[in-house]
Amino acid sequence: MTDINFHSTFDCVIIGGGPSGLTCAIFMGRYRRRVLVIDSGKPRNYASHAIHGFLGHHQIKPAELLRKGRDEAEQVGVTFLNSVARKVERCGDTFEIKTDQGTAKGRRVVLAYGVRDILPSIPDLESYYGKSIFHCPDCDGYEVTGKRVGVIGRGKNVAGLSLKMLQWTPEVTIFTNGEDREQNAEQTSKLQAEGIRGMTSPIRKLVGSDGLLTALELETGDLVEIDALFFTIGVERSCTLAEDAGCKVIDDQPCLVVDEYKQSTVEGIYVIGDLAPGSQLAITSAADGAIAAIAINKTLLPPAWRV
Repeated sequence: MTDINFHSTFDCVIIGGGPSGLTCAIFMGRYRRRVLVIDSGKPRNYASHAIHGFLGHHQIKPAELLRKGRDEAEQVGVTFLNSVARKVERCGDTFEIKTDQGTAKGRRVVLAYGVRDILPSIPDLESYYGKSIFHCPDCDGYEVTGKRVGVIGRGKNVAGLSLKMLQWTPEVTIFTNGEDREQNAEQTSKLQAEGIRGMTSPIRKLVGSDGLLTALELETGDLVEIDALFFTIGVERSCTLAEDAGCKVIDDQPCLVVDEYKQSTVEGIYVIGDLAPGSQLAITSAADGAIAAIAINKTLLPPAWRV
């Protein structure tokens, strides 16, 4: 446990220590604000072998990026608490953030705890996740260029993802893993026109070694050669802190309603990273953190300093 004074009030309490939370913390620290980051230590991309498209850090391991970010934040005075936040509630003109180790107080709160992916129900998936099984084509599509790619899901989402994968490879196969296809005539026509076949049999076994796929074994006994697998099952908020605090959510999405400065519908609570609408990339999450920090700092300035 980090030694913190639970009786003092921080200028900003950030819940989540991923790229968005750390960037926000660094900027706030550079504004010479008292900042606390509460982080449980398991980011969304925990299984990924590398981060792609992050300027100056291409192929960096997620854990290494977070280590560097945390070091930079500590250098500007940011305090860290390795814990889980359980509740956020307003108390006068501040907020109380209840954690497993005590209750912290903050003038502003930033929700950066992100979302989690719903994984396909396939035996031994974790052994391949992040190496040859992925959820984000924007992050890992380039790495499967020219390979045999499978896509797990159903309906409009899997149709859209499968067609998008054609940017990198012409060999795309849809697997519904025992579910109905749930595609309309237009979607089916587009898939057929591009030669994308669909297989509905449940996946019995992943075939490969050292995290690299070579095939999928179906319940029918068929062995389908595959080099990489993407899935689009769904995502959900990692916890209910935002809803419980009164923040408005976007219907049918894991995201929350925010303004241009990343403030939620609750004054003083900001939302960044994958919880905010928009692209769910490490680099855009980091940008969210900077945008929020600039806005938050401005709200904390004495009235006499504002023009």
